[in-house]
Amino acid sequence: MTKSSQAVATAVNSVVASAVAESILMLHGKPASDWDSTIFQLGFDSCKAVSSKEIADRTLAQCQTALFDLVKGLPYIEFQYIRNQFIAGGVDSGKTAGASEQVWDLQINAVVKSFGFERPKSESKDAVRKQEAEAKRRAEFEKLSDAELENKVDALIAEGTTKSRKEAVKVSAELDKRNKPVLDAEQVARKATVDKIVERVRELAKAKTSDADAILTQVALLLG
Repeated sequence: MTKSSQAVATAVNSVVASAVAESILMLHGKPASDWDSTIFQLGFDSCKAVSSKEIADRTLAQCQTALFDLVKGLPYIEFQYIRNQFIAGGVDSGKTAGASEQVWDLQINAVVKSFGFERPKSESKDAVRKQEAEAKRRAEFEKLSDAELENKVDALIAEGTTKSRKEAVKVSAELDKRNKPVLDAEQVARKATVDKIVERVRELAKAKTSDADAILTQVALLLG
């Protein structure tokens, strides 16, 4: 190769090398291809995370609906029972008690916002004690028949003490509750009968016949 042709070849090779170098994309001082695995993994992990978040959001929403169905209308003690069991479930899932309590707050706040739920207010220890005593007393009443309750009232009154008289009033109240549906039905039937009598009297009064007057006279005599 002559000196001139060698010079030409060198020049061409230089231009080719320069063109090749310019075609390689650089990122932070490195060829872009060196970053391919990192960028690919970022895309993979991000999309998986979004999918997981969408699934998590749906699950949380479903749990909120189920939680609302459980807590709606409950008094404080029952509400607290559900809270404690919820937190216990969180601990069983691997979270700490504190973290589980935070999830409870998150979920119950979402229930408040989404469903207009109002947390039941705490009651005094005295109010709770009275409720428990009343529940126990009613459970005991349910075991007794009406006749047994009436005998209990008589026995309590016979004792003659202030305590026994107060208890007799409570037992009598239980009897009244049991008999109320029957009394209400009798009252309805009684009113229906009165309405029929009044309507019939009006019809007879409008008739203005001797037969009608005779019936009205008999009714007046019966009523005194």
